[in-house]
Amino acid sequence: MSQVAWKTSLGGSGPLDRKVISKFECFGGNDGTEFAEAYKRDAPLRSGNLPLFRLEPILKKLAERRNPGKVLFGHQVLDFVDEGSSVAVKASDELGNTSSYRCKYLIAADGGRTIGPKLGVKMEGPTNITDMVSVHFSADLSEYWDDRYFACHFINGECNTVFESGAIVPMGPNWGKNSKEWVFHCGFAMDDQNRHDDAALLPRIRQLLKIPDLNMDVHRISHWAIEKVLADKYQVGRVFLAGDAGNRRPPTTGLGLNTAVEDSLNIAWKLALVLKGQASEAILNSYEPERRAVGEINSDWGLFTFNNSAVINTSLGLIPGDRLANELRFKSLFENTDKGRSFRAQVARIVSTQSIEFCAHGIELGFGYRNGLLLHDGSLPVESDPLGLIYYPTTQPGHRLPHAWIEAGNHVISTHDLVPRNAGFSLITDSEGSDWTIAANNIRQNRGIEIFVAQIGDNCSYRDYDDRWDSLKGTQSGGAILVRPDNIVAWRAIFM
Repeated sequence: MSQVAWKTSLGGSGPLDRKVISKFECFGGNDGTEFAEAYKRDAPLRSGNLPLFRLEPILKKLAERRNPGKVLFGHQVLDFVDEGSSVAVKASDELGNTSSYRCKYLIAADGGRTIGPKLGVKMEGPTNITDMVSVHFSADLSEYWDDRYFACHFINGECNTVFESGAIVPMGPNWGKNSKEWVFHCGFAMDDQNRHDDAALLPRIRQLLKIPDLNMDVHRISHWAIEKVLADKYQVGRVFLAGDAGNRRPPTTGLGLNTAVEDSLNIAWKLALVLKGQASEAILNSYEPERRAVGEINSDWGLFTFNNSAVINTSLGLIPGDRLANELRFKSLFENTDKGRSFRAQVARIVSTQSIEFCAHGIELGFGYRNGLLLHDGSLPVESDPLGLIYYPTTQPGHRLPHAWIEAGNHVISTHDLVPRNAGFSLITDSEGSDWTIAANNIRQNRGIEIFVAQIGDNCSYRDYDDRWDSLKGTQSGGAILVRPDNIVAWRAIFM
């Protein structure tokens, strides 16, 4: 998963078939490049593409291990009532049997289908932008696929625009050219009378790929009306909206699932402390100001990058509906002349602006909370890249704890490993921060809140592996950083 490409086709033997229009690295791919080094430096693990249908079984197995017999698939919420001190929920199973439940709080992670509308939550923003059609299928593309591709878009003189043409992404379970499953995406205008003609999709895919005899086993065809909407509220009483119930956007940059995971993590640890009696219900009021602001940024970014793809059509000079003119443009593009080389160079330069979708390192890791459950230390706002490509790590309160490698005995671990996994906090200091250890122990004993203390430095249990932590910590001798259970810095004392 190191490149994203635009090609005329996968197969075919014509003079304009199998041509690469443009390609560039994505998500920190291509080892040795500046982007790759940044991705390796800023996170303990590399980025990967794991489709939801492969991720969900992993999460389900973990959830069932933690809550045996309480993870109920095939159930539908029929009604709920916030009764002030609890929420009454009525649900049914696949056979129509109904059950009643009572919970202290309710998380609406239903994609905005039921709970938000019943609460009167308004989804603000444009809807029905494009009908994005996805075809999930199995096929053998090993003869044609480049192992480096995360995704490949197709466009040629027989097509109109990039989204009307289509793109393919491998879905595993093996990866690269040996992937057995694939998903094909293409877009239709909402008023296109042919958009629900699913029978025409397979011939269209074969024609676009120029593989007329491709054997395809279709698993599912789905339609997704692209929109960019944000809930006007993320909390109503004892109900919290998470994931697509709070914001929905084009799938560009992979922000949908990642935003949903951060929503869930944010509310989960706060609920854990409240339900354990270790914190007041008031901390739950920080969920909306923290996550709604991020939801707005990510929704805007998703539509921004989606719309930017139109420049690819412009760079090629395509005229919708004029096949002859478009074929002539592609012939000019691949001419072995000075004009052709200049044309290709200009197209590549313009296509590279779509790096805001595939290399948005700053958007992926650089989000921060301006308001919420944190204490600002008065430092100036953190630098940010308007194109979202560069991530500036910081320990300023409200931001993600930067990753750095540290030595723990005979092991090398990430600073992220210092944060407990059971809704506990972490206090990171240095060899001069012993007083912070005493303070943390007092809180643990008097309040029952877990605070793991990590002293990083010479003659400490943890040592800076490559001096990177020393350059990132943002504190002086004796300073300390308090990290929340969701890896967000809650407070920082620059010095003792």
